Amino acid sequence: MSLAKRVKRAILATNGLGMGVAVARSSWRQNRLLILCYHGIAMGDEAGSHPEMFLPPETFARRMEILAQSDCRVLPLGEGLHLLQEGKLPPRSVAITFDDGWADFRESAFPILQRHGFPATVYLTTYYCLFNRPLFRFALAYVMWKREGIYLETDSAPWSAGAIDLRTEESRTALLWHMDEYAKSKNMSGRQKDELVAEFAGVVGFDYTNLLRQRLFHLMNPTEITEMARGGVDFQLHTHRHRTPLDRLQFIREIDENRERLRDLAGPGNYTHFCYPSGANRPEFITWLKEAGVQSATTCINGLAGSASDSYLLPRLLDQCGLSDDEFESWVSGLAAFLPRRPGVALDVAPE
Repeated sequence: MSLAKRVKRAILATNGLGMGVAVARSSWRQNRLLILCYHGIAMGDEAGSHPEMFLPPETFARRMEILAQSDCRVLPLGEGLHLLQEGKLPPRSVAITFDDGWADFRESAFPILQRHGFPATVYLTTYYCLFNRPLFRFALAYVMWKREGIYLETDSAPWSAGAIDLRTEESRTALLWHMDEYAKSKNMSGRQKDELVAEFAGVVGFDYTNLLRQRLFHLMNPTEITEMARGGVDFQLHTHRHRTPLDRLQFIREIDENRERLRDLAGPGNYTHFCYPSGANRPEFITWLKEAGVQSATTCINGLAGSASDSYLLPRLLDQCGLSDDEFESWVSGLAAFLPRRPGVALDVAPE
């Protein structure tokens, strides 16, 4: 471990010898909004294959308890951004966001949020909400992880490159990307990719039907979206197919279709807040977002948003298994902004 990392851990373990409390009470912190970013809150053992994406529910419950014990004011995203620009944020303001719209939000996250009375925004990508099957790359990686250690030579499957080697993390990753490229080369639809995962599961002896019953790696279905919207959850834009085309008209079409589906699922509303799929952003996207009627856009870059932050490049804290409670508390107080930090990473579902 580097000296800088050891120093940082020592500071966090002692709450900066009182600095965390001082920063939390400062006018600097009051003028900043901490936007939390979550993906999945696990319903099963999803974190085994995707620890960067799925947080255990007990960890998420602890994070929400930290917010409550820290006297944070958890605001709806739109309200928080408005108050930020007006310079009227209450002390220790926080907004909670979830990317993609995983089915586990309803099962694992929403009850914990309700317990504290915390509002949340879900940036929903709508294709796999309507075609409600497991997301291709996530389901495929999970099956590989569950059948770890297998090696099969096969010439009968064109997607296998002659062998199925699940003995190491590196070999599983290589096979995953090979199969993903195969699906792209065939321009497979969501249904065809789902059939490919089922075929692969059959070859390696994994019960894919049981995974479907558990609804692991599914997004919420239309009925669940409607239910959550009626329960007060704010749904916002994340593109329809979780992609950001480099062509202007296609980019705007992704947002328009996403907005149209949201109106069908969550009801009429102001769908003007956006999250970049996989955190990918380019300067021209900002112009296109404005043209599409979007008022804010969040990234996967760790930080607190201030009044000088670009509304279309808003930082968030990407909360995941690798983040300790001490680190989380330091972000809540604002102390982390003054310490060496890990960069935000591009995470998320694969485009359909």
